[in-house]
Amino acid sequence: MCWIVLLRVNRYDVDNAVQPTRLSKNMRKKNPRLVLDKLPFLPQSAAMMIRLLHHTCHFTTFGQEYEEAALSAGKSIIYTAWHFAFPGVVYYFRDRNGLLMVSPSRDGDWASRVLKHLGYQSVRGSSGKGGSLVLRQIIAHLRSGEPGGFIADGSRGPARIAQKGILVLARHAKAPLVPVSMAANPCWRFRSWDRTMLAKPFARVAFIYGPPIWITGEMSATDLEVMRRELQTTLNRLTLRATEIVGLTPD
Repeated sequence: MCWIVLLRVNRYDVDNAVQPTRLSKNMRKKNPRLVLDKLPFLPQSAAMMIRLLHHTCHFTTFGQEYEEAALSAGKSIIYTAWHFAFPGVVYYFRDRNGLLMVSPSRDGDWASRVLKHLGYQSVRGSSGKGGSLVLRQIIAHLRSGEPGGFIADGSRGPARIAQKGILVLARHAKAPLVPVSMAANPCWRFRSWDRTMLAKPFARVAFIYGPPIWITGEMSATDLEVMRRELQTTLNRLTLRATEIVGLTPD
């Protein structure tokens, strides 16, 4: 199983979090890569913390029959989720030799190293720099019959607004989209553009699949817009349902 994600790591502030001890000016000035070089154990430690944190949580999966229905068609699948859910999603699909598309920025260096320790491969690219070549590689991978995944609202947002790129990918790869979302209670919410959700220790986590969405080669631009809205509506509905299941108040 392969999970392909367009991932960009930001410098988050966590609600009510204690500020970490500051690094020296030389370490934090303009070159985050220097921090990784001087503290090479950090990515592995971060991956270990993600594993330990989520291992304490109680995961319940809903709607798995939709995944089974898509798999029964005998084609590859593209799982798709909102960016806010990526910590839980990355943990859920860990250690499956997943292929992730990571930002070519310096922050992406950190991301790729952490993800390596979570059992993923990574390729570097974005919708701009290197994106076209990487997307062709992803399409070839999907056409080979391997399943994959993509973040529906991209690496920069706007949050919970589905982008057309995922539909174009599905059309060229001839693979159905399988929407997934999640919620955790209790959890932390980051002050980032996507309000990233991170489960707290021993949280109840609801992971939910939605009905497959099929994108055919005959669809016009108007048809793609209709399907984009359907995907967006489905992901928001799944997010709301997961939120209700774990007893959270919707945003």
